[in-house]
Amino acid sequence: MTTESSLAETKLIPRDLSEQVTVHRWTWRAGGAMFGLCCGIISPLIGSILTAIAWFTGPEWHGFFIQRNGTVLLFLTIPFLIFGAHCLDLMDKQDEGASKSRLKLD
Repeated sequence: MTTESSLAETKLIPRDLSEQVTVHRWTWRAGGAMFGLCCGIISPLIGSILTAIAWFTGPEWHGFFIQRNGTVLLFLTIPFLIFGAHCLDLMDKQDEGASKSRLKLD
């Protein structure tokens, strides 16, 4: 019969991005995840605004090609989100590897 003190203490793996960053500190995976997800959210917003401005003012405004820049930002949304998700997957695999090695030691 075992007592509570002899059982291995299990800790839950944090699933939120901000909790992941506090656990892992700022690594390239955490920075890439933050960059990819934040840019994946901000990029379509700015791209939509620039495209809407181009509809009213024309494709060129004071030397800036806002229609082209808005379209580029809209198309960059998907690659940014894919990059952020890939970095989160890498962080998750690192957690799984660490938990499996910890279980083997116990």
